[in-house]
Amino acid sequence: MYSAEDYFWGWTAYITGALCLLFVSWYLMRNLRFSWVRHILIILTAISLLTPVAAYTDDPRLAPAFFVSFYEGFVSNPDTGFQRGAAPIVALMVFGSVGYLLLRLLVWKVKKPKALKAEH
Repeated sequence: MYSAEDYFWGWTAYITGALCLLFVSWYLMRNLRFSWVRHILIILTAISLLTPVAAYTDDPRLAPAFFVSFYEGFVSNPDTGFQRGAAPIVALMVFGSVGYLLLRLLVWKVKKPKALKAEH
């Protein structure tokens, strides 16, 4: 079993790598014509990489849900498949997408009257 310090350094290395992947994905998508597509894809990528879940069912330490899902789906418990790690990822993807769309709508509503005032 790993110690808390091992998990800390593991998470530090993992988050550094995930941030590098997010930067590369932003760099590759920076010229997309529609900014909302780029934003949604970056949000979904960040959620899929950075969602934590308990590493083991009896251990409170966290691990990336993406890898826990693959491990349990392929090696540990193929009967239940990818459910324990995939469920939080899917839930956060839904909430993140809805939250982004609501925020985008709110910003559009706030900017719209200012644009109309500038025309008159």
